[in-house]
Amino acid sequence: MSQRWRIVYVDTKGKDRTKGLNKNFGFEINRAFYLRSRLPMKRVAELVGSDVRLRRWNASRVRQQTFKFDQVSKTVKSEYHKSYSLEIPNSGRNSQLRVTTTNSRWW
Repeated sequence: MSQRWRIVYVDTKGKDRTKGLNKNFGFEINRAFYLRSRLPMKRVAELVGSDVRLRRWNASRVRQQTFKFDQVSKTVKSEYHKSYSLEIPNSGRNSQLRVTTTNSRWW
């Protein structure tokens, strides 16, 4: 058997954690957060359609209170659109962000 493969039986497989810090990604698992700019206006990310735009913070806008790290898919998911995750278009070679259905691809 090759050194690259390891057998993991279903009944002995460890469970995915549902809270705490994921050290590989630097996110707290299932804990809501804002994406806030470090520029002087300190704007936050807001979903506008499928695009993510920086807008002035407003406590009543649900679209701004939107993101959590999902341990299972290893993606940043939207709380406004539950089945959508953040994506960088063009295989990660673009400066924009958008939300699309979760696919967990790595570039």
